[in-house]
Amino acid sequence: MGERTAGSLLGRLDELKGLLKDRDFVTVRDLAIELGVSRRTVHRYLAILRESGLPIESGRGRGGGLQLHPRWGLGRVHFSAAEAIDLLLSIAIAERMNSPVLLRQLAGIQRKIVASFGEAHGAQIRSLRKRILLGPPASGRVAGSLGEGPHRAHPALAEAFLNARCAAIEYVDRNGVTTSRQVEPHYLYLSPPVWYLLAWDRLRGAVRHFRVDRIKSVTPQGMSFRLADSRPFVEELQLELTSL
Repeated sequence: MGERTAGSLLGRLDELKGLLKDRDFVTVRDLAIELGVSRRTVHRYLAILRESGLPIESGRGRGGGLQLHPRWGLGRVHFSAAEAIDLLLSIAIAERMNSPVLLRQLAGIQRKIVASFGEAHGAQIRSLRKRILLGPPASGRVAGSLGEGPHRAHPALAEAFLNARCAAIEYVDRNGVTTSRQVEPHYLYLSPPVWYLLAWDRLRGAVRHFRVDRIKSVTPQGMSFRLADSRPFVEELQLELTSL
């Protein structure tokens, strides 16, 4: 049987993992047929996967039956890009809050999710931790006003933040006035329980902050930006917070 020449070894290993996850029980012969390789090659691939920690069990009897350990992983879970972004942001937030309960497995989880994005997004994802800032708790007045905003989730904002892309937003200020902004979403700042977007306002040519619960809509733009130092952004926010 001729060996496949197309595709990388990593791609064939991923294909093999997919077959193992999708089958309760499968033989080496069946895997060889589906992958278009020899049984010897299948055994070589299986050895590589076992060395990487994948718990592949061999059944006794004819055919050399194989299966993944029944308690391995979470089963057949697949994340969309939007779901993966939300999960990465949640991990970065948990890291910034230095949670003693959640930190134990976060690094491994993050590595696996990052791998699913590919190297092109690696730099953006690795920078998430330093782009999520943690401040002191919000004042009673600020926290008490949290219920006044629209409280809508903005997947487009999360995506623009992750990929360092500009976004057009509609924002309602504390006086109820709605304005349109073109922003570079540089940092997210948590003053528990209030979230702020720290951004460069391209129309006004200045550092600005926006309460996330007061952002009515987000429209991604194509332009990218270079991450700036966090100090001017934080100082601008703190200047207003001290006056409230």
